[in-house]
Amino acid sequence: MDNKKKKRKKIIEVAIKLFVERGFHGTPTSLIAKESGIATGTLFNYFKTKDILINEIFIEIKLEQKEIILKDLEAAKTSKMKLKKIWNNLIVWEIENPEERKFINYFSNSNFISEETKAEMQKKYKFLLDIFREIINKKEMKNIDELMLILNFMGACIFTGKYFHITKEPFDEKKSNEPFERFCKSIELSDED
Repeated sequence: MDNKKKKRKKIIEVAIKLFVERGFHGTPTSLIAKESGIATGTLFNYFKTKDILINEIFIEIKLEQKEIILKDLEAAKTSKMKLKKIWNNLIVWEIENPEERKFINYFSNSNFISEETKAEMQKKYKFLLDIFREIINKKEMKNIDELMLILNFMGACIFTGKYFHITKEPFDEKKSNEPFERFCKSIELSDED
């Protein structure tokens, strides 16, 4: 990795930590620069504004998260197997990336993340909508709100990951499977679906 990429990576790591600890307004660019070991002017060579910085961090984290979520997904033969793979991959990502998880939790619905960034990430995560639409069609679910269904799944998954974070237990697929199966039972999703 060249020096410019190393500096950019360091700025992002420091900014994530500070934004999580201090919030957007409590994190001046001068502090990000100081903690990164660079001059404030140098910071602006990488990110023109703090708004650009926070949006680029959000995009980077979400794309890294997506890459992990999709790991080995093509091997899943059924919708339920796909959801299970996404479930486990996301929980492991949450456990292994606590600062990034906090950043996403804090800023996903904030006004600091631009509508353009949110729209871009929505497109990048369309695969999730496609999987749920496939389930809705297979199960012939009527009058179902796709977004509500996805949010119920993601909420259960995220809070299962939070369980491992709070208890500091290592990831246990058997323990993680209990809430996953409850979700599947709630929409009558069987192993064959």
